[in-house]
Amino acid sequence: MLKSTRAAGSLAVALITASALMSACSGEAADTTATVIGTDDACTLENDIIEAGKVGFEFTNDGKKVSELYVLNGDGDVMGEVENVTTGTSRTLTVDLVAGDYQVKCKPGMTGDGITSDFTVTGEGGAAQAEPDRTITFDAVDFTYEDLDLTDITAGTTIRFEMTNTGDQPHEFEVLDPGGEAIGEVGATDPGETGGATMTFAAPGKYTYQCILIDPATGKKHSMLGMAGTFSVAPA
Repeated sequence: MLKSTRAAGSLAVALITASALMSACSGEAADTTATVIGTDDACTLENDIIEAGKVGFEFTNDGKKVSELYVLNGDGDVMGEVENVTTGTSRTLTVDLVAGDYQVKCKPGMTGDGITSDFTVTGEGGAAQAEPDRTITFDAVDFTYEDLDLTDITAGTTIRFEMTNTGDQPHEFEVLDPGGEAIGEVGATDPGETGGATMTFAAPGKYTYQCILIDPATGKKHSMLGMAGTFSVAPA
């Protein structure tokens, strides 16, 4: 299983690489394309060696369930995602990748751990992901986020989020911008594990965080049971 690592750094390349952190990058021009076929029990990547740069992952859902596609880096962080891909339809997710090891993850039914396939990016292209200005660590337990301090965030800031699941079922941490678009996500993290994601807050405004995994006991999203909230990003 891929594990998260802690990092720190500067703002210098934050705005350049913000697009690599956005989950809805389908309108961005790609340098190369990669075909991903998802079914209810497989996630097949046509080529496992891809040239560095802006990669357009052309995801087709051939399963019977609605699905989503994630691109994960070597630390298990979500680099980009597309959600709500219905049966028989396709979506393109464009992510800017530098050389390294990655995974694609299909999540049929948009629940559970998902199905992964490994791939390697080679070459000199791509823009490195922004180094975070600071790290925010917190716990996910029951249907709350404990010790989650979202104060004093200004536009242009890049933050690494590290979430430790001290509860008894998987949790995630997704952040939506003022327009309702996801800017990043700590993916589904099992009890006892730690997950991470680096996000750049490009614009001021009211942001939303949530966990939309399903509680098996009630059939409700965790966000409906209290695992959601809002916070403000101030102008730079």
